Formats: sequence, C-alpha cells, structure tokens
Amino acid sequence: MRLNAFIQRIVLVAFGLGFVVFGIGAFISIGNSERQFEGRLQSIRSGQIQPETLRVVRKYVDPGRKRASPHVVFSSPRQPKVNIAATRDFFNSVNLGDTVPGYYFPDGYFIPQNRGGDAGAGKWFMLGLGVLMGGGVLALAFASARRKPPNVDIDALRKIMRDKMDGH
Repeated sequence: MRLNAFIQRIVLVAFGLGFVVFGIGAFISIGNSERQFEGRLQSIRSGQIQPETLRVVRKYVDPGRKRASPHVVFSSPRQPKVNIAATRDFFNSVNLGDTVPGYYFPDGYFIPQNRGGDAGAGKWFMLGLGVLMGGGVLALAFASARRKPPNVDIDALRKIMRDKMDGH
C-alpha cells in the first residue's frame, strides 16, 4: 500500500471516530444536563432548598455580538449582583424592579422559569447524526482499504507509450 493511500485511510478513520465520539458526547452531555435540572427541581419540591427573592436591576444583550445571549442582572440578600444568561422568553417576561424567586445552589442561582425547551428528541438526533456520519465515513474508509489497485504491468505500459510516441 502506498503511503499516501494509507494516510488518506487513517484520516478517514480519524474523522469517522471523531463523528461517533461527538455524537455520543453530545448525547451524554444533554442527558447530564437534564438529570441536573430534574435533581434541582426535586430538591426544590422536597423543600431542601428554600427560595430567595431576586430583584431585577438590569437587563442587557452583549452589544456588537451576533446571536449574543440576553442577560438579566439581579440583586439578592446573599449577593449584590447575580448575572444570569437568560432565555429570550424569560428576558422578555421580566422588567426592571420585578422580583423573581430564585434558588441558590453551590454553582449559582437556579430560576426554573429560565429554562430552555426540552431537549427530548434533540439528544437522540445528535447521537443518531454522529453515529450515522461516523459510520458512513468509517464504511468509506474500509471500502477504500478493500479496493485493490489495478494490476498494471508498468513495463508493458511504457512500451505502449513509446510506440505511440514513435508513431507506431
């Protein structure tokens, strides 16, 4: 096997495995996010975490950035400034001076109303896309590895070329 063909196949295998790993990683990440959300809701429902009143002191969208996420800045009894990236719906539903119940967790405040859509089918789509694309690229790599180069007698080919150039 030529070195060039070997390198092309290795690159295809690497891309194929990369797509598969991406799909599995996205699936696991989305699943972990869903479990964390449900765990927080369970802690709130069971009364382990008590609500704190957060007051809206500022709303903004990063200027100069396309598709920047909106932010809402709150003040709380625990912290004077709590900056949270917000969904568009939540951003539009609160006004300056409004109070919102928030729940303090070690990694920051949790506001149940500030939840994006359910990822339900999204995690399965990412897994399927990664496995499908990765499987396709891996199949291409293995198919090209099984293909045999044409059996050409190089000396006979050179003789034919010389004869054509000589006008025979």
